[in-house]
Amino acid sequence: MKCVYCGKEYSEGGTKIRVSNNTFDVCCNECKKLTMEYLEKDQKYKTRSYLMIFCGSIGFILSTFLFNGTYKLVPMYIGMVIMGVSLILYPYIFQSFITFTRYPIKKADRAVRIGGVVITLLSLVFLVLTFTGA
Repeated sequence: MKCVYCGKEYSEGGTKIRVSNNTFDVCCNECKKLTMEYLEKDQKYKTRSYLMIFCGSIGFILSTFLFNGTYKLVPMYIGMVIMGVSLILYPYIFQSFITFTRYPIKKADRAVRIGGVVITLLSLVFLVLTFTGA
């Protein structure tokens, strides 16, 4: 069996967690606790994450239809910063238990947060370059 949280293969000593209509294996009580904490945060923060992503996407719309000239892409870059920060703070939007059958929660969470950092940093660099005229 493979732990849904850490991804460790194990043969004995594990337990199961039931979520909705699915049952998932965890290797130890610590992973069970961390999985339950993840599920609570997912329920609590998923709406915030969606709202931040939506607000970030408004920057793309503004850049496309309303802005012209040198600073045309500034709203898009700001939107990308908002989206990146959303992924760092609330990495739940792209994750589901279907994902965790391939990638455990721990790895998926880390990958989404790293993606958020990359998006945020690149957007900030583009903003700086836009305003410095480089």
